[in-house]
Amino acid sequence: MRKVKEPPLTQDEEIILREQGGYVGNLRSGWKLGHLYLTNKRLFLFQPAGIIFETPLSNITNVTIEERNFVFRRKNTICISYKQMETGRTSKVWIIMANLETWRKKIYGMALLKIDEETVDRVAAELNGESREILWYLWQKGHATIDELAAVVAAPTHMDILLKIRKIINPTAERIIGSPILAFEKSKIDCETGEKILFSWWLAGRERPGERREETLVDILDEGDHIDVVMELLGVQEEDILLKMGKDKLTISANTLNKKYHEEISLPAEVNTGEFTKKYNNNILEVRLEKLTNCSLKTTGQR
Repeated sequence: MRKVKEPPLTQDEEIILREQGGYVGNLRSGWKLGHLYLTNKRLFLFQPAGIIFETPLSNITNVTIEERNFVFRRKNTICISYKQMETGRTSKVWIIMANLETWRKKIYGMALLKIDEETVDRVAAELNGESREILWYLWQKGHATIDELAAVVAAPTHMDILLKIRKIINPTAERIIGSPILAFEKSKIDCETGEKILFSWWLAGRERPGERREETLVDILDEGDHIDVVMELLGVQEEDILLKMGKDKLTISANTLNKKYHEEISLPAEVNTGEFTKKYNNNILEVRLEKLTNCSLKTTGQR
């Protein structure tokens, strides 16, 4: 198989999303096909000959869903309004891909969403007590591990916190401001302290200079007698997911046409490599691992 040529990236630039798709800048001209890339700095379409469209995230002024003709059919597309780098004039392009809503939310969250106290107030007003406490804690502190959030509301398990974020807080924010308000980051720089923060929840919004985002979400939940590992795998077939078990490490691998996943996850305790269950639904993989009896917990920085 011929190796796919990769686009050139600038220093400290990271790929957030990558997918086969198309772009058109003039509705009288035809669609140009290639690979769409969203990085922590820009949005662009790449073909083997090179980059044929790009705009910095800071130049994007609006993101909407519009119907356009694509291969003789009306299809939903993402309309990007942006300021041209050369002239400063506002232009529009339309992009299309399979995971349209994932791209819309991510572009909006990175390029346009700005969280201030008024925004937090609007979302918090629609939440119940514990969910409101979680949101306000993150607004005041900026970021927090799942252990911290569980302590804030005295949650019995980490899964209780995840359910509040995924089923209550973020859906409420999407209804009010059009985008999730909380985001998990495996590694991100605190712009106020310069400290690298690992495996924490943050308020979403436009990135400041120096911040970095990781695109694969992984949660490790220590539930007493077992460990749950939850990982986001976009566009993967369940039969393509490979698990490799070690007593204190789990390796998850999967390949799609657009992305290769490979995560080596250190576990907070030794597990029985012969006893586990896995479930894959709606792009989320859940693996449950039974702990070895009478084994002591290890200290880990992954929370």
